[in-house]
This record gives sequence, C-alpha cells and structure tokens, in this order.
Amino acid sequence: MNDLSPNPRIGYQGVPGAYSEEALLAFSPTAERVSHRTLVDLFAALAAGEIDRAFVPIENSHAGSVVEAYDHLLDNDVTVEAEWLHPVNHCLLAVEGATPADIERVFSHPQALAQTRKYLSEAQLTAEPYYDTAGAAEMVAERRDPRLAAVAGRLAGERYGLTILADGIQTAADNATRFFLLARGTWKPSSESAPESDRQNTGRTTLIFSVEHRPGALVRALSCFSHRQVSLDRLESRPSRRSPWEYMFFTDVQGYADEPRVAAALRELTRLNPMVRVLGSYPAAERLDLVSPNGR
Repeated sequence: MNDLSPNPRIGYQGVPGAYSEEALLAFSPTAERVSHRTLVDLFAALAAGEIDRAFVPIENSHAGSVVEAYDHLLDNDVTVEAEWLHPVNHCLLAVEGATPADIERVFSHPQALAQTRKYLSEAQLTAEPYYDTAGAAEMVAERRDPRLAAVAGRLAGERYGLTILADGIQTAADNATRFFLLARGTWKPSSESAPESDRQNTGRTTLIFSVEHRPGALVRALSCFSHRQVSLDRLESRPSRRSPWEYMFFTDVQGYADEPRVAAALRELTRLNPMVRVLGSYPAAERLDLVSPNGR
C-alpha cells in the first residue's frame, strides 16, 4: 500500500455496518470505506478506478471458501497486496427498550443463523433468513418492533442505533474470515525486493494454475513445491469455464515469490503447465487466538 494516500478509498461488499466494513475498519482505520451491494459491483468499481483498492472476503474458518470471490479473481486483472484475518463476533441486536423476553423472530444471513443455531434454539427464537447481516439490522431498526431482532456485528448495532441483547452468541469461538486487499492490474515481480533477513513477516504467495488433462498432471504440478520443501497452505479447485470438466487450481504457498525455493518451484510449474498466474506475494497475516466472550 506504499502508493496510497493516508486516506485511500477502499471498497467493500455489503451495506454499511456489514462484517466486511467492520474488518476493513480494523485493517485500515484511516481509509474511506465505500459500500458496494455485490461483489460484482465491487470488482467493477475497482476496474473503473472508482476506488483505490477492494477489500474482499475469501474464506471463513467454518463456512469455507467464498466461491464467488474466487471466480472474480479468475476473471479480473487484480493483485493481492495484503491479507487480513478478522474474528466474527455475532450479537443479538434489537431496538432500544426491548428485552430478551420480548424477542420472537430473529433475522440474519443464513450463514450467521447457522453459526448461532445453538443459542437461538436454546432461547426458542424463530430464525428467518435475510440477505445480509447488517441489512437485517437496518430492517429491525426501521420497523421499531421490539419483537424483532437481528444477528449481526457490533458495528451494525452502533450504526443503526440498536441495543446489544447478547454478545458472542456464535457456537464456535474460532470463527474468523480471511480478506484480500486487491489492487488493479496483474501482479509483477518487484525489482526492489528486501533481503530475506530484513523481512519481519513470513511471506505468502497466491497463484492460479491449470494442468493438462492427463494422468498424474496434478501430482506433477504439486511436486514442484514438495521437492523444494515449499509448503502449500491451501488448494482450491474451480471450473475453468473454458471447457467442461476442466479446472483451475488456486493455491497459497508459504514464502515470497522471490525467495529462491519458491521462485524455482514457480519456474518449474510454469514449464510443466499451460497456465500459471501469480495473484500476489505479500506478508502473511498473523493467526488469531480466538475466544468467545461467553466461552462458547
């Protein structure tokens, strides 16, 4: 982010108060946060230069990959500049004056409802899906009905003037979402890379590759890394959409792209396979030590 102003315009997906905005606020407190209703809108705004960067959810520790985001990474010329891990802390939000005994119906995104199912079941509350967590909070605030509540984040409650009736109601304490900070344009190797001894953070490199449709092709591709003791943190397959039953593979490997072992693995992978595209090489985010406020 060295080329950005102190107050960059960074777009996120969701209405104001969404978990993506909450995570972006923690990642870059001075950024101007720009809401976009869908990921399609967010990537289009980045491509058009309407925003400086895009802040995109990639995966959740419990719900898994955000497959739509991976498809947009495949379809757009973008570079991953950074990653961020943000804990998901669900709250039960209601209008001022409401009490837990008043609540009858709870609205939220289906994933948030699933992640708080134990609490909602024990409280004998009726869960009703809504398109977005912060959107549910906004709706509850507009209706001013003390029988209604939303499952959303603390920021959504603050933004829409709702009261927190219960905090940390997620069933699992280790619920977190991983985000990418994206810039326009394809990744290019840096000509001014810092020496490995000067780097304070472990690196991570994200790339996409395809393999030929023949036996052992994927094994040979992955052996480019294993032979050089380069660890893979993640491997995700997505349809290539060029030909039926052909796939592209997204992977995260440990290390910066210019480290000798990683660079050698990438050279061999490029020699063996028809398409290899590095999406970015960036400092790895620190893992979170997650504990639910209620010890759930």
